[in-house]
Amino acid sequence: MSARRLHRDGVEASTTALSGEDTSASQRPRPPSPIRTPPVQPQVEVELKLSIAPEDVAKLARLPLVRASARGRAHTRVMHSIYYDTPDCDLRRSGIALRLRREGSRWMQTLKGGGAVEGGLHRRDEIELPIAGPFIDLTPLDASLTSVLPEADGQARLRPVFTADFRRTVRRVVPTSGVELELCVDTGQIVAGESSEPISEVELELKSGPAHALIAFADALVGELPLRLEPMSKAERGYRLANAARPAPTKAPEVRLDPAMSVTSAWRTLVFACIAHLQANEAGTIAGEDSEYLHQARVALRRLRSAFNVFSGPFPRASMQELLGEIRWLDDALGPARDWDVFTLSTLPQIETAFPDHAGLQALGDRAQQLRAASLQTVRESLRSTRYTRLLLQLIGLFDRQPWLLADDANAASLREASLLGFVADVLARRHRKVIKRGRRLEALDLVGLHELRIAVKKLRYAAEFFATLFERKAQRRYVRALAALQEHLGALNDAATIETLCSQLGSASADQGEAIGLLRGWSAAGARAQIEQLKPAWKRFRDADPFW
Repeated sequence: MSARRLHRDGVEASTTALSGEDTSASQRPRPPSPIRTPPVQPQVEVELKLSIAPEDVAKLARLPLVRASARGRAHTRVMHSIYYDTPDCDLRRSGIALRLRREGSRWMQTLKGGGAVEGGLHRRDEIELPIAGPFIDLTPLDASLTSVLPEADGQARLRPVFTADFRRTVRRVVPTSGVELELCVDTGQIVAGESSEPISEVELELKSGPAHALIAFADALVGELPLRLEPMSKAERGYRLANAARPAPTKAPEVRLDPAMSVTSAWRTLVFACIAHLQANEAGTIAGEDSEYLHQARVALRRLRSAFNVFSGPFPRASMQELLGEIRWLDDALGPARDWDVFTLSTLPQIETAFPDHAGLQALGDRAQQLRAASLQTVRESLRSTRYTRLLLQLIGLFDRQPWLLADDANAASLREASLLGFVADVLARRHRKVIKRGRRLEALDLVGLHELRIAVKKLRYAAEFFATLFERKAQRRYVRALAALQEHLGALNDAATIETLCSQLGSASADQGEAIGLLRGWSAAGARAQIEQLKPAWKRFRDADPFW
């Protein structure tokens, strides 16, 4: 299909329509009288999306796992989907996707919105109904769109934004008794204007049974083929393509919590925010074009580990040891690469500026780049691995499995039933007291003591940021600013210890390199002394900051 042609069977939309420019009513084809149906209630759609390499599509159907659980014959259909929005993308900004889809000679209109995307698991409210032809009919959707398109001409403002053309092969699978899934394989392309990108994905939709059974089947598939979780829907990919959005490193989003939430809901929200942060930086980290992707991926993992730590009272870690071990594995894979990034891109250039003609520094720089490249390759292999995908599946299924319920722990159960604000205030107060205790004799602390203080400060800061939206913003920001400044100085001291570790890995093959190692250590020691001097006023500012909870 031409990238300029969005409608088929004589219904055309040029790139002028895509750009949002007006097309007069006399030029637009007039729709037939719509099928008048009363407003309908949405159904909840639960599906898991996985990307698949085109060369693996044929292998999927031959897997013993699929053949053993398939019921009936596979059916292949050709799909042509047109996604609509206003020129200002009002639907997208409201979290709504509106499409027309043709299957053979039949047209369906679908509205999706609400719900959540958790990793690659999509839970969305969906309204789907047949229509007479390729024309939008908002009549049965009024209740769902009133707040987004309140104007009388709301329907007239809708324009095609992009299309998705693909072949869908559908199989009904019954992996275990009481569980029915629909296994779909989609291959084709998304088109927006002159741009396009391929579709090659597997969708597993839950028809009956618990969500964890869907995840378990996906995990079994991943064990047979190198599938990867796909957190973006076709609609999200289409909008990104239509807007020519350039990928960029993604920072941790502010997570909005509600005081009326349960402790479990708050934890779930934070865990999935960390997963989304990690996945948003996954492709960029693998590509390795910008070191900030790796930094943000590492931050996402640290925040994830902290979220498990913050909620370890109501959700005992003993019930999730295997999962926590896998998170540590990934963190350990990313950590060295991040250390070498900082060393080669920041620390070493500063010293080379001060000693521009030092041959030993140049040789060490070459060696450091080799070690950095090797550590980045480890990161890429880890993120591309089946182990990584299965880790994400474990995280996604955690709240359906609820392993903490297997432990007979009355105290944990009581904490899960506590008010969120009460739980949060207790967590923050305990962590604040620990920081005060660790830093009580700041001047006398050795490197071990400063390290313990840094860890306590970091844990307090993560918790304070997790729960920021539950409290008055001005007081929270003042406290966190003082905490962040303290953490920055302690972190710089830790960087000095990291440089010592990296120097031991660099080695010294010559006298020049040995001298360069000495320069690095001297530079690091001088920086550490400066940080210690700045640590005292930073500690005082933190002590003077009033807790906000």
